[in-house]
Parts: sequence; C-alpha cells; structure tokens
Amino acid sequence: MRAVLRLELRERSGALLTRREAHNTVLATGGRMIADLFSGAGAAITHMSVGTSDDAPDAVDVTALANDDGTGAPGLVGETTVAIDAGAFTTEVDQTRRRVVVRVRATLGDAAAVGTLREASLMSRRSGGDVLYNRVVFPPVTKGDNHDLSLFWEVEFPYGDLQWLVR
Repeated sequence: MRAVLRLELRERSGALLTRREAHNTVLATGGRMIADLFSGAGAAITHMSVGTSDDAPDAVDVTALANDDGTGAPGLVGETTVAIDAGAFTTEVDQTRRRVVVRVRATLGDAAAVGTLREASLMSRRSGGDVLYNRVVFPPVTKGDNHDLSLFWEVEFPYGDLQWLVR
C-alpha cells in the first residue's frame, strides 16, 4: 500500500498560492484499523486533520497531530479537523498496474486552521476517540483567514502475488 498527498492553498478568488506533494506513512493505529476490517471491527475514514509538527515523518507511533506554536500556545486558529463526505471518495481498479486506487478530497475553509501547517492525516472519528490512519509531513504552508486549503489523497492497494514485498 502506498499513498500520496497533494495539497493546494488558494485565495478566495481561486488563485493558486502554493502546491505541495508528499508521500504518507501508515501509522501503527492505521495498520490496526485495516487489520480490524477482517473481523468486521474496523471503521471508515471519516475526517481529515492538519497540524503543526514536522517531527519524524516516518514515525509510526503518532496518535494525534500537533497544534503547538513552540511556546505551548495553539499554532493553528480555528478547526483543524474536517469531516469527509462519503461521496468524496472514489475507487478505481487499475488492472494494468494491478492496484485498487482510492481518491479523496477535503477542504478546510478560510476560517479553519489559520497558521503554519506542516502535517496532515486521514482519520476515523468514533465515539471512543479519533484513530489516525496515516500522517504526511510537508514543507511549511502558511494559511491565512482568506485562504482555502484542499488536500487530495490518493491511496493505492496492490493486488496479485505480493510475495516480492517480503524480503
């Protein structure tokens, strides 16, 4: 499984200000979320979240995104998590490359997550608490209260003989 995030920061007028692209790390909680699907205990991805930390992009034990400006005060003003509508997900089977591709897009509006962003995650929000699936760290993006931030995720699941992955 692998995934890529494309981030676009736009002015209210729609003019593109910044674009970033980065690969994701599936977290230990995300691996467990997928494994739980086998027993019917898994949960859907329901939200996207952003944060301020650029620590260890390949760490698998992160359980929450940061919202700290380095002095203990919040680094981001406004909501840092947005619900993803079920209709925002598309799935495609690529038989040539033997993969199933899931694409999803979510947007944080102008009043949300104002400040300097450095990380993003897909997550499942449940009554027992938020469970992060993945985490992506990217070069800093400064979002103002007159900007929209759209995150486009593409997650691919290979199929066929995957023994070559184990070495």
